[in-house]
Amino acid sequence: MSGKRVLIVGAGHAGGRVAQNLIALDEHCQVILVGEEAHAPYERPALSKDVLLGKQSSEELTLGPVTFWNETPRLQRVVGRVIALNRAQRSVTLSDGSEIAFDDLVIATGGAARTLNIPGGDLSGLHVLRTITDCQQLADALKQAKSVAIIGGGVIGMEVAASATQLGVKATVLDVGDRVMRRCLPADASAWLRQLHLDAGVDLQSSVRPQAIAKVNEQYAIQAKREDGSTFQVWADQVLVAVGIECEIHFAQAAGIECDNGVVVDEFCRSPSEPWCYAVGDVANTFSPFYGRHMRQETWRNAENQARAVALQIVGQNESYHEIPWMWSDQFNHNLQVVGSVEDFDQQVLRGNPAEHQATWVLLREGRVVGGVMINQAKDRKPLEALINSRALIDSQLLADSKTALKKLVA
Repeated sequence: MSGKRVLIVGAGHAGGRVAQNLIALDEHCQVILVGEEAHAPYERPALSKDVLLGKQSSEELTLGPVTFWNETPRLQRVVGRVIALNRAQRSVTLSDGSEIAFDDLVIATGGAARTLNIPGGDLSGLHVLRTITDCQQLADALKQAKSVAIIGGGVIGMEVAASATQLGVKATVLDVGDRVMRRCLPADASAWLRQLHLDAGVDLQSSVRPQAIAKVNEQYAIQAKREDGSTFQVWADQVLVAVGIECEIHFAQAAGIECDNGVVVDEFCRSPSEPWCYAVGDVANTFSPFYGRHMRQETWRNAENQARAVALQIVGQNESYHEIPWMWSDQFNHNLQVVGSVEDFDQQVLRGNPAEHQATWVLLREGRVVGGVMINQAKDRKPLEALINSRALIDSQLLADSKTALKKLVA
């Protein structure tokens, strides 16, 4: 039992889970959780789907019982923003001037929604979707809207396009990439998703760059440019900017904590700058022994599992953290899941029929499974993860036979 005083900066999913795990693992540990939201820590995936659709309340997203956050004696919650870190004294300064000392520091700040650096990109009334408050504002706006323009064709952008369409709001997606969810999906799976949205009435504009946004009366006019240089204009009642996040690393970077695409940590989630500093969740750029490189994962599972790994490190259980990437997305009542790497493959094997919305793409490199994409085939996830972890050579012809269950290939 450590009896440490642990400061967690960032009270989202990852930070909240670290707090819960520390309280459970060490009966003497004192935990201070600092976050900018008044809400108790909560999970975010449903914000762009069930909460926006009114199928789930924001209260249901809270991690564990509310009583834990309000009544645990060894847990102190502070609503505020950390602006400085003193490494020598092991203390932080908040924006109100107060200071908090600690034995161990966990950086779980995640990221802030990225904004647009174009004329009109800072107009009041433009939406982002990162927090419960963002979601409530967008949901209220969509109730009065007939159209919404979504800048960004990543996960959030495409999920909101699906949700808005289901709410009866005409959605237009403007994406700088040449295919939707490019970071997450190989070309064939992206093409399936694109067609799913087109069939539902979403207007998808790929390989375009917004140039300016103006508000005219009660509508927004977005000027955009195609790759060939031609320009066009999109009008909408509401605008969502969904172009990713900027990692919240300012106080750590200013203090000399190593940062590069987030806070750099080793396979034990520790900073090489200071052994008492950990990072977790979206902000953690973690070395993966399995992949042999640093990886930053913006996924639910990484926040969930890395939080426990960090808590175990703090209480003295020195085990490295390893996580095969996994994410999911629900759009138009279809479930899409991605495991492993979708970038580093030289062969793909299709099982099933995407046109029937039942398919799995298995991605291989040099005969070994490195990733997979599933459409309404959740049962394939665990076998795919096992095949990725095993690094075994797989017969691609046997893999292509949908009658042969993937779990048999694992055996």
